[in-house]
Amino acid sequence: MDKKVLIIVAVVAVAVVAIAAFMVIGNQSHDEREGVTDYMGNKILLTEEPQRIVSTSAVSSEMISNLGYRDTIVGVTSAADVYDVIDYVVGLDFELNYPAGLADDVRSGKVTRVGSYNGWTAEQAAALNPDIVIVEKAQIETTVSKMTQLQALGIVVIVINSDYGFQDCLDNYTMLGKIFGKQSLAKTITKQMQSAYDDVKEVAAKSDMAGKKYAYICTCPPYGNYIYKNALIINLLNDVGFVNSMPVTEGSYVTIQLKEAIAAANPDFIVFDDMGMRLNWADVIAGWKADPVLGSVDCIKNNKFWCMEYEPFQAIGYNSAHLINGAALLGAIVNPKDTGVTVPNIVTSDKWTDYIQWLEDY
Repeated sequence: MDKKVLIIVAVVAVAVVAIAAFMVIGNQSHDEREGVTDYMGNKILLTEEPQRIVSTSAVSSEMISNLGYRDTIVGVTSAADVYDVIDYVVGLDFELNYPAGLADDVRSGKVTRVGSYNGWTAEQAAALNPDIVIVEKAQIETTVSKMTQLQALGIVVIVINSDYGFQDCLDNYTMLGKIFGKQSLAKTITKQMQSAYDDVKEVAAKSDMAGKKYAYICTCPPYGNYIYKNALIINLLNDVGFVNSMPVTEGSYVTIQLKEAIAAANPDFIVFDDMGMRLNWADVIAGWKADPVLGSVDCIKNNKFWCMEYEPFQAIGYNSAHLINGAALLGAIVNPKDTGVTVPNIVTSDKWTDYIQWLEDY
């Protein structure tokens, strides 16, 4: 082959590789091209677009879908119905790339389940030949070998923050945006989330219940009742001056004796969820009312409590962009006057979106 032709072919080949790399790192700053540090201290530097991603939590699955990588997801840990949620977020005026169809793909086997949130293994994830595995920090803090086994196979592991504060959510989007070269989109998502969240905070702060004591309790028999150190509900209500009557000072959660804890704390109102256990809340509430201890606590006696069915639980419980829907629901709960919404004691999956629309026009 002519030497000049060889040179041209070589230059074209280099250009193709450079363009492919630029798709990922072209929008990164100089420091980011040295590697973005994740939440386990890994330096992540992608030089080409990922083709196969395993996501070990519902939060990371939604986030990378929002950033444009839905079609690269080949493995998840969550059951299919985790992804059967509404495909919009109130207060955001752009179209989120939600993982549409992911539930059906999990059910059909097109997307493989690699175990449970806590029960997945490095072998299960690696068997799908992923370029990247995205995990939450809480999943590997005590089993770091999962991460190191994958890394030893040449698989990039990205660890996101598993704390459930609002800023933690924004920080995860920002970090993933930098890693994937999607800073502009991540900035759009976080900026609009912050604006919507600020609107909810303003409404919550104007509530007649402002400054009152609250409790956020997960009740899921037969496993127990839990209170948490950090969650959307806790962050939002604390931010605007409500008082957590059941704070957790050590660890991420505490198991409580429901009757004794509520009677001792005597909160002015309570938000309950069942962590997706799909309790029959009407029967549970009837039991509370009939109980001589719980039935005498003012907030139970006076119906100052709200119990979340599955879909509203997802909105208040998962720390992705959809938490804005959960925040809007909380705003309606604490301030029916300014939102024009009265939320019933049982917040059902088929009605709950009616209670969040106030944020669209606020």
